[in-house]
Amino acid sequence: MRLLCPTVVGRAAELDLLGRLVPAAARGTGGTVFLTGSAGMGKTRLARAVQQQADELGLVVLRGRAVPSVQFRPLTEALLGAVRRGVAPDPAGLGPYRSAIAGLVPEWGLPRSPDLDGHPVVLAEAVLRLLVGVAGDRGCLLVLEDLHDADADTLMIVDYLADNIADQPVLLLGTMRPGHECTALAYAAEQRRSASVLALSPLDPAAVRLMAAGCLGVAPAEVPQAALDRVVRSSDGVPFYVEELLSDMVTNAMLISAGEGEADGGPASSDAVASPVPAAVRAGVTDRARRLSVAAQRLLMVAAVCSQPCPGPVLGAGAGLDASGLRIVLREVTGADLLTVDSRTGRYAFPHALVADAVRDSALPEELAEASRSAAEAIERTCAGLPEEWCVLAGRLWEDAGEDERAATLFHRAGRRAADQGAVRTAVTLLERGLRLATRGAGSHPETGLIVEALLEMLVASGEVTRARRLSAQVDRHVAAAQRAAVHLRVARAAVAAGQWDAGRRELAEVRELTGPDAGTALTAATDVVAARLAVADDDAYRLRRAEELARRALRTAGAGPLPDLACEALAVLGVCARVDDLGRADELFARGLAVAERYGLTLWRIRFLFHLGAHAAIRYADPAGLVEARDTASDAGAVITALDGDAELAVLQTCRGEYEPAARRALHCEQVAHRLGLDELRLIALGLRICVAAHRGRRDEVTELLAAYDGSGGRHCDFTAALQGFGLAVCSLLEEDHARAYAEMTEAVALESNRPPEYLSLNHGLHLLLTVLAGTAGWAQYDSLALSARGQAGWNRLFMAVAGAVLAGRGGDHDLADRMMAEFDQVAAAYPLGRHLGLRLAAEAAVEDGWGRPGPWLRLAEQHFHAVGVPRVADACRALLRRAGERAPQRRHGADRIPAVLRQAGVTVREYEVLALLVDRMTNQQIGERLFVSPRTVETHVTRLLAKTGLADRTALADHARSVTARTGDPGREPAERGSAR
Repeated sequence: MRLLCPTVVGRAAELDLLGRLVPAAARGTGGTVFLTGSAGMGKTRLARAVQQQADELGLVVLRGRAVPSVQFRPLTEALLGAVRRGVAPDPAGLGPYRSAIAGLVPEWGLPRSPDLDGHPVVLAEAVLRLLVGVAGDRGCLLVLEDLHDADADTLMIVDYLADNIADQPVLLLGTMRPGHECTALAYAAEQRRSASVLALSPLDPAAVRLMAAGCLGVAPAEVPQAALDRVVRSSDGVPFYVEELLSDMVTNAMLISAGEGEADGGPASSDAVASPVPAAVRAGVTDRARRLSVAAQRLLMVAAVCSQPCPGPVLGAGAGLDASGLRIVLREVTGADLLTVDSRTGRYAFPHALVADAVRDSALPEELAEASRSAAEAIERTCAGLPEEWCVLAGRLWEDAGEDERAATLFHRAGRRAADQGAVRTAVTLLERGLRLATRGAGSHPETGLIVEALLEMLVASGEVTRARRLSAQVDRHVAAAQRAAVHLRVARAAVAAGQWDAGRRELAEVRELTGPDAGTALTAATDVVAARLAVADDDAYRLRRAEELARRALRTAGAGPLPDLACEALAVLGVCARVDDLGRADELFARGLAVAERYGLTLWRIRFLFHLGAHAAIRYADPAGLVEARDTASDAGAVITALDGDAELAVLQTCRGEYEPAARRALHCEQVAHRLGLDELRLIALGLRICVAAHRGRRDEVTELLAAYDGSGGRHCDFTAALQGFGLAVCSLLEEDHARAYAEMTEAVALESNRPPEYLSLNHGLHLLLTVLAGTAGWAQYDSLALSARGQAGWNRLFMAVAGAVLAGRGGDHDLADRMMAEFDQVAAAYPLGRHLGLRLAAEAAVEDGWGRPGPWLRLAEQHFHAVGVPRVADACRALLRRAGERAPQRRHGADRIPAVLRQAGVTVREYEVLALLVDRMTNQQIGERLFVSPRTVETHVTRLLAKTGLADRTALADHARSVTARTGDPGREPAERGSAR
């Protein structure tokens, strides 16, 4: 008879903390708690108490337990429980994460497509979203037990959940034994303040007395002292040991007269083997086992070496029992409380892991090896095809039996299955284990080469290119030349994808040396296309020509195959090369690739070509349709990261089109998701896009705040900084009429882009050309150079190029050409509100100075636009230029509301306040006049009036007074832009 304590004893502090966290999760504030403690310390007992509280409060409770042989096992068990109980959300609500979650919830019947982005964190985000959907407005408790047995991918997801559920209605409770990888994960999460770790310590004697009383159903004072002394001495304060010792005492009628000799000095205590199980407990388990029949003892040993719940037929086959004998033996071992049966699954397991430890401790190594062999054979006979966890379990058992080759074969098979389920880290672990066993003996395992290839594929998928290269260096000892060439080609492709060009060249050289002139057509085409991608990355003048020759040769070979994947890759390289000079030609090549991808059902390539074509349509014509289709296609296919890239591209386009609110929302969404997924570069790009949106709205304060965050996150080393500098900051400076600053920022932006490949399409060059033309540092040669490049075909660039051409023509006296250029500008600029009106304002100033065009109508359009959107400095400049052109300027009496009360009471006007704002920077009358488009004499008049109205003695005192006002009310020099920010 096994005695159990009905309550949790000695865990008041732990219960108090968890008792506060459960209702907090119901209110929407989640968290993570890890319970650590050696076996038997009461982790499961405490977790059950928390589950009971959560049930009483109405939270949805999900529970899963890890076992050594199954990837994602605790998560799958927990999520399937949600589906069975009808509390799981509609999978359609998961959007692009549906595909990622398919393997964890097979009941949904979702298609299992490969992770097109190759990023395991996408699955973690999918689990998080599913849990939030389960929680609803009730809250959710997720209990994951025995995480020390969990696979690496499950631990990665647990780590991700810990970092991201604090603001969600989900409480994660994980249990684990110390000394495992998961313990390091738990304490690392605690250091990040993402989790709390509760290390369960042994019970003190007082708590042991309380627990013993609970087990016996008596008052604490009624527990016999002799029995209590023995339990305290032998249990080490471990709750499970307390129960076991008391159970043995009651069973053996020893409770009242428990003595020292039989319990502590008997045969068990003389067995001096190192064991985590105390001698007294081990003696009790061994004593119960010895009372069983020989057949029952064999079955018990098979269960012990399996170390996880197993169906009765598997245990029976391992013990050599027929069906009738199995029933008798199962009743025998369950009646002795040595095995229990799960009524839901029908599997048999030990009541506690320590019971299994005690059974194994009592056996000789030879007996364990023989039991492992019998169990492995039984699994292979009864589990056809070794599905699910049986493949890994059989592999472990063959390894324990000393059969390395058979074990290596099964770990290879299990690793490939894990890869198919998206468990990349688990696959790496299993394949590395298989490779170690396959190469441990003197002979050569026939599957060694296949294991190496599979492991390389997984290392590449997880981005571990350096480890893959080290592994490829060992491949020559195990596989034939053709396989070696394929391995080196795979690593070369991975190195190219990771931007490790030198490594890619070295691996490709190995391929060519191994294959020689007699390589097969598929290998030749694959080698050529990788060589073409490497050629694109070279830095000599002929690199694109070499890349095109190699890609065309690969395309011819692929077309004859047919080899559609290689054909798509070759067309992608050719399109990239064409993009340097001609976006139209690039589109033709990408369209050919799209047709191939659709014909052969190549989802990944279809998405890539849709993005190429959509991006070009957006760049050339400001047309979002293609990008939206590509983004939606990626989302439907589960390519989450690719879809996020599409959001970033759409945010750029929306900024160009003046759709600032949706652009800001899209960029913020992209930034938040990228941050959760750990995509640092994409997060910085999205933050940079938010800065660009603010810059295009003239919101300098917001730009400054976001730019500080960008720099603080290492943004200055991000490739997007060049775009941020020109497309963002320079535009903001132009909206403040600070042309010198804009020129400097745009010059810096173009310099930052000087080392970017020519196929990189920048939106800086059109505005840069215009600013340099206006400054007199560029002419027709620079115009022609940009016009002949693909950059000159981008709509945002073309509109400013057209203005630059008109300025050059007007300056040279060719007014007809200037008019044609401005007509082209009108056509291109229609889709870009800010670009159009900024171009009109800049063109008009040059037209006024050089006497060409129609500056009056241009300035009125521009002034009306900038006044309406709240960018007063450009509107003021337009009115000033109208007056210079001899035309009547609109009267805009705005800005009085932003004059501080102390100055407004002194009678300071809007224009005087603007002069005062510029005095803070110690500007001269000439500089102020240039900024406000008035004469120095007029500035001097305003200064004189300011001195009179403020009662100050001189210009220096006036500047100090302006600075004082700034400290109390904000920077008056920034308030015109701030007023226009609509905040």
